[in-house]
Amino acid sequence: MNRRSIMKLPLALAAPLIFPRTANAALVPPAFLNSVVALGFRGPGVVDGAPVASIWHTIGTGFFYGKLTSKNESDFAKRKYAPFLVTAKHVVDGFEKTKLQMSAIGNMKVRINPVDEKTPGGEFDLNVDLAVKGFANWKANPNGKDVSVIPVDLNGLRDRKYESAFFTSDENSANREKLRQLGASAGDGVFVLGFPMDLAGLQKNYVVVRQGAIARISELLDSASDNLLLDAFVFPGNSGGPVILRPEIVSIQGTKVNNKAYLIGLVNASVNYTDTATSIQTGRPRILFEENSGLANVSPTDYIDDTIATFPVAEE
Repeated sequence: MNRRSIMKLPLALAAPLIFPRTANAALVPPAFLNSVVALGFRGPGVVDGAPVASIWHTIGTGFFYGKLTSKNESDFAKRKYAPFLVTAKHVVDGFEKTKLQMSAIGNMKVRINPVDEKTPGGEFDLNVDLAVKGFANWKANPNGKDVSVIPVDLNGLRDRKYESAFFTSDENSANREKLRQLGASAGDGVFVLGFPMDLAGLQKNYVVVRQGAIARISELLDSASDNLLLDAFVFPGNSGGPVILRPEIVSIQGTKVNNKAYLIGLVNASVNYTDTATSIQTGRPRILFEENSGLANVSPTDYIDDTIATFPVAEE
């Protein structure tokens, strides 16, 4: 089905620079880190115990994702992508609630690192500076999944010398079917990228990388669950951040080996353990205890593509 284009971008001309296909010693490709951005706003805060009038507050993590629009193009450098900013829907909803209480913060800001490592990060008004004209609002997943996306102009960022790398839907992303082909299973290593507990850095983004493992995935692959489960600690601020399948060089006999890093989803929420203290006298609950179990729900990339499919992205 042919649909009107949101934006035709010659981004793929720089694709070999965005995601080099040559071998790299890093388990997390540097471009993956550059694709991650902090979502938040400026407001009053505290630095080194002293109150300040304005400081960056991170409310969630987002990342740039390019949906392939050119068909049957074997030359990677000639492929075209429609770029989007992706996060968890509850991050967007949470910001709107905060905005009602603190109207002075304005629109959601996106903090992006410059290409020059010595320059402070830039804070961009999502609706004014980054959104594509005519598409200045987040769109939630049509099936109620915890995913929201918005088209963004990455050419503008590149012109201003800011990072514009993105995960690609064809080369760097693994949906449910791809995970089946890779033989992904419980115990496979993962990396969680993001900014937990407002730990994004004062002047620019410094992505926090945490290791974990897939705790349960068969339920997702059997279409019996909406999410896959990680054995990894996540906290407020991690929501919406990308989860990367760890590349390995060895595997046990009879199983597949995966030697490439893939985006497999985005952080939804931690799975918390709760316990209730009950009064001996009345038998009624008095206190509810809640703590992080070390498990986390992750929305698969299928839900990103489902959401993007509701936009008029050109298919060539």
